[in-house]
Parts: sequence; C-alpha cells; structure tokens
Amino acid sequence: MASIIVVEDEALLARQIARALTAADHLVRIADSIAVALELLEDTPPDLVLLDLRLPDGSGLDLLPGIREIDESIQVILMTAYGSVSDAVEAMRKGAADYIQKPLDMDELLLLVERTLARRSQDRELAYHRGRAQTSRKNIIGADPRLEEIFRQVERLSIAELSPSNRPTILITGETGTGKGMLARAIHEMLGGGPFIAANCTAMPESLIEAELFGHEKGSFTDAKVARSGLFEAAEGGTIFLDEIGHASPELQAKFLKVLEEKKVRRLGSTRDRDVDVHVIAATNRDLDEAVESGDFRRDLLHRLRVLAFEAPPLRERPMDLVPLAKHFCAEVAALYGRDVKLSEEAIGKLGDYPWPGNVRELRNVIERSVLVSADTQITGETITRLLNLKAAARGESDRYVLPEGGIDLAELERDLIVQALEATGGNQTRASRLLGLTRDTLRYRLEKFGIEH
Repeated sequence: MASIIVVEDEALLARQIARALTAADHLVRIADSIAVALELLEDTPPDLVLLDLRLPDGSGLDLLPGIREIDESIQVILMTAYGSVSDAVEAMRKGAADYIQKPLDMDELLLLVERTLARRSQDRELAYHRGRAQTSRKNIIGADPRLEEIFRQVERLSIAELSPSNRPTILITGETGTGKGMLARAIHEMLGGGPFIAANCTAMPESLIEAELFGHEKGSFTDAKVARSGLFEAAEGGTIFLDEIGHASPELQAKFLKVLEEKKVRRLGSTRDRDVDVHVIAATNRDLDEAVESGDFRRDLLHRLRVLAFEAPPLRERPMDLVPLAKHFCAEVAALYGRDVKLSEEAIGKLGDYPWPGNVRELRNVIERSVLVSADTQITGETITRLLNLKAAARGESDRYVLPEGGIDLAELERDLIVQALEATGGNQTRASRLLGLTRDTLRYRLEKFGIEH
C-alpha cells in the first residue's frame, strides 16, 4: 500500500481517481490547489503525487520544485489535458517521473502508478546498497600482515584503472564471521567505487533467485506485472558481491559461468542478452576444492572465480587486532544505544582469554550485549567473564552443548532467554533478535508461541 496525493481541481474526476486507487489498496488524499497540496505534503510526505497541470492558483509545474525540496524520493506523475512535448520535457526536467494525458483511462493510470511505485522501490533499494558501500581501506580495523598484503595487491591492481568488467574476478574465502563482506566493500572502494550490490546466493528463494539476479520481462511469471532489471544490471559500473557462492545450486553455477565468460546477462523471459560492465567479487566459507572433488561445485566456475584469491584470517590468528576491534565496536554500539560506556582494562584482558570461534561477528555481538547489560559507564571484566563463561559452560570439548544430568525443560529455557533479551533491550524486538541470533520474524513467531506479552 502506497500513500498518494491527487492534486486535481475537478472534484468529480478527483473522486473517480481516488476510488480507483483506493480499490487498488492505496491510501489517497485529495488537494484541489497548490496551496492545499503543499499543506498535505508538509503534513505527511507521500510516496507519489498525481498532479494536474492547470490548477486555480498556478501551474502544476510550479509545484514540482517544492515537492523535490520536501522529499526527493517522492514520485510525480503529471496529468494534463493540454499535453505537449514541451510540457513533458519541462516536467521531466523539474523532477516528474512520467505524465499521462486526459481524458484518463483508469486502467492505464493504475498501470502507470504501479510501474512508478515499483521504480521508486527499486531506487530506494539501490540507494540502500550504495549507502552501505561507503567502506574503504581506512574502515577496516586492524594491522594483520595478511590483510595488509591483500590491500597491497589491490592497490597494484587499481593502478591499471580497468573498467569493472575487465577487472579480475576475486574470490574471498574464510570462516563465518571473519568480515568477508566488509573486505569486499573495501576492495570495491579501492578499485574506484560506484554501485556495490550484495547478493546472498542462499538467502533468496530458489524460484525467484534467477529473476532477482538477472531481471525479468513483463509476463515472464505470474507476478511479473512489469519488466525489472536484476542485481547484475543494478551494479552497472561497479561491483556485484556474490556471498555464499559455495552453496549456489548447479543451475545457478552454470548461469554465473556464462556471465563471467561473456559479460552478458539475459533477463528471465527475454530472448536477447544485455552487456554488463560489472566487477564480480565472490565469497564463501566452504572449501571449494573439496566441493569440486565431491561434484557439488563446477571446476570451470572455480577457475573463473579464483583469478585473484584472498583469505580473510580468523580473529584468533589476529591477536594484535582484537583490542582495536573491541574498542571500535564498543564506541559504535554505545553511540547506537545512546550510552556512555567503555571497556575497562580488566574487560579487555578477559577478551584475550577467549578463542572467538565466531570471529569478528561474535566479538561484536558480545560487545553489544555487554553495553546493553552494563549498568555503569565501564564494562567490567566480570561482565565479559559472565557472558563468555555462559557459552563456555554450555559447551564441551567437542563444541557440543552438554545436557545436564537431570535434563532441562527446553521450552522454558527458550522462553526465559527471550524474556531476558526483551528486558535487556527495553522491549525492542529488533535489538532483542540480534542478541538471540534470530531474525525479527522468527522472534515474533516465538513471542506468539510462548504467549509473551511485551
């Protein structure tokens, strides 16, 4: 459901448009002048504005700059009975997404609205990914010699100033939680920046992954109401990061090989290929040589991916980086939660006594929990010991959870941990799910399952 403002001085037409949009499950407000439209815009900015060209207090074109000042992401469709090329050009120049001529065909209008909203959603997605891409070498905390060697190799590659599609494919391996995604973003920035699109090869449904990666044409499947570019096209002029590529299906592996060899993608339902100028960085925590021997991974794809290969070292092998990382995460999390909390020297010492099987990700989670549960301005060694010993006490030599001799009530234990996480975060489900290592949807399911009021 989208929020839409209809700026139209013909009351009957405005009501007809509003009824059609409301039936399509949108929230609609009506303005009969520029002045009223500005009031509605400033009160609650909408997702889209349907704007008449001729209004009692001026031209709809005059309202366009005001809309852009309020929120640049608001989409505008101009409606005019005086359609001309000059009006359309002027509207586009001032920020309109499209225009439609009167008399209006409601089916055509609804199709145009849905297409414009879909484009807005995609623009927001791309803006999000590009915002996350603002990571450079200086954002990688640590001075491990292996990391330094990786950056020296990337610096030598950057001197060549190659276009994205001409850069060698890079494969990053390493244990879970070692920061392979951060390393990929840093490499991307060092090689010139541009769009950085991350695609997890296991997170997308198998039935949709091809359309998400390569795009689709209108009508290529049931919900394909409009054509849409995929993530490879969205990364044009930059980098696509293929995470968890070691677990990609055989069909997807074949398509990746084709893209890497030909630098082209074909949208689902299309008969023609599209050139893509994209640099590919892939990552996995799987032993791909072993996967090739077992028949789970294509040998030819591995050769294409491993033109340059880097391994992200585990945290236990980076002792000199532990303290800088811990202090960085503490400052970052304290700022996030509005706390003035620092690590005590005793706490820092305790961090060094732990092997960190979950690597950098586990370190950040422990620091976040420490900030949340600490009542004072310093995280004590006792707090760190308690948090890490809970994990250590529950695990045996083989890293398995040890069942107490008398047994446990698993459901009650799970319920109690959820309640503790909610209490520690003041009832914030997003933060509580982070502490528990769950998604927010999974946490909500368990709240309903256990009847937990929050």
